[in-house]
Amino acid sequence: MREQVLQEMQWAEGGHVHFTSFMSAQNSAVTYVAITAHWVSAWSPSRPVTPGGMRKQAVLWVRGLPGEPDGEDRQRELLEQISLWLGRASLKAGFLVSGGWPSLEQMVRTEGFIHIPCFAHCLDSLVNNFLCHHNSVQIILGTARAIFSHFQGSPEARRLLGQLQQQFSLPLHQQPFEELSDHWVSAYRLMEWIIEQKQALQAYAEKQQSGKASTTLSTMFWSLTDSLVKLLQPFQMVLREASTAQASLSQVLPQLRYLHIFLEQVHRHFTEQSGGEAAMALRLAEGLALQLSTHVQLNELFHREEFVLATLLDPRFKGKVEAILPVGADIDHWKQVLVYKVKELMVSEGPLPALGRLKGPKGLHVGKVARSLGVKGRGHREPVQGVGDSSSFLLVQREKSLLEQLESVGLLASERNGASLSTENHLASVIVRKYLRENQTIGAQQDPLAYWEKKCETWPALAHLATLYLSCPPTRAFSERVLASLSSPTVSEPNPALRVETIEYLLFLKTNLESFPHYTPPPLTSSPGLADGEQTL
Repeated sequence: MREQVLQEMQWAEGGHVHFTSFMSAQNSAVTYVAITAHWVSAWSPSRPVTPGGMRKQAVLWVRGLPGEPDGEDRQRELLEQISLWLGRASLKAGFLVSGGWPSLEQMVRTEGFIHIPCFAHCLDSLVNNFLCHHNSVQIILGTARAIFSHFQGSPEARRLLGQLQQQFSLPLHQQPFEELSDHWVSAYRLMEWIIEQKQALQAYAEKQQSGKASTTLSTMFWSLTDSLVKLLQPFQMVLREASTAQASLSQVLPQLRYLHIFLEQVHRHFTEQSGGEAAMALRLAEGLALQLSTHVQLNELFHREEFVLATLLDPRFKGKVEAILPVGADIDHWKQVLVYKVKELMVSEGPLPALGRLKGPKGLHVGKVARSLGVKGRGHREPVQGVGDSSSFLLVQREKSLLEQLESVGLLASERNGASLSTENHLASVIVRKYLRENQTIGAQQDPLAYWEKKCETWPALAHLATLYLSCPPTRAFSERVLASLSSPTVSEPNPALRVETIEYLLFLKTNLESFPHYTPPPLTSSPGLADGEQTL
């Protein structure tokens, strides 16, 4: 299987491969680390690739580490594994996506890799901080978990609830009672289910308390739970879409801007309401908006070269970049950065040069923060499109997909509103200007890589650059899914417990067989020196 993965990686467009890493403790003695690779498969007449199959991913390394995984030797081993895979296939390192591992991130930069903060990890830290810093939220979550525990531990309670669900024509699914993790999305789904089942739960409480002092859930509970669901729903949608296999760096900034717009709209909605519950909901909205506006890592993304250029190189967002970036952002600077990078590719011989911090126009480092705060004119962001009254905004927000919502607030180009962006006359400047002024776009749900596959002959250097930026995932979701199998019965239930080396091998094999379903393994052979029961592929 390793040879199969290596052969697939050798088809990487431009020879660049991106990486994600994640660690997860199975128990107090062993912490597992996974490294995954992500690339775009180059098109060849003898090896045609459909647009849906352009993005490739594989797990390269799974290792169970005893003790503390933050040691420098452990981190260096991880980077050495990446270098070994790159060296075997003569490939170049793209970006490395990780989160929640500060010492590794520092070493990544020291060793010359370009580190990308995991977007999902940043969102998780924001929402967790919000949930932990509001006593009213903790009370709501505690009550929701108590409801979960009551029904999870009582088949009779679930049976009675099922009857009430049928009586009120409510969904009968029992999903909330199967598991409840520590992740905030699990709590969100539980609260969403509680609101959906409000009639049945109220009727259940009345039946249980017949002839006793009423302990039914208060009006305040229902109101605040509903407000929390409304507030967290777009965050859950952003997290879900950013974690798909087709996700790209280009969607991060538009999604972040949408969250800001949403919180402005929901604040107005709660302001228009009256009563004590509305005042409490307003404070929650203000608290979440404060967390978003002051989150250092998320706000820095608006000034990171990798995210801004990816946004410009996505035909769905290029024409809306002034609405996406902060007010006062120097759009012309980022256009010149794009021109400079295309120029570097055009004058270089052979394949794409290795990634690095190129010198930008006027001696600036391309990766330097480009903040022209307070500057008006071309850098001034126009107000986003209105969406009617705030209550209709919340209704639309529930019924539309996330990308449709981005379009509705003016953050995504469409055939209706155009995709061009107005912009010295080196050929690179001409190419970038033609691309930015072109009004052609793609569907909101289409992969932007399909657009660039069609442009690879018209603008080869720009297409190579776009492929590089758009092929990097914005989250470490794939490497998380690799280690999620640690909790599967196959791994966690055998008695005696599986050896660490066996678990490493199983996770590597399982994930890559899913990524390359047409792989035909060679016959199993026994090798001298292997322990009983161990075999090689």
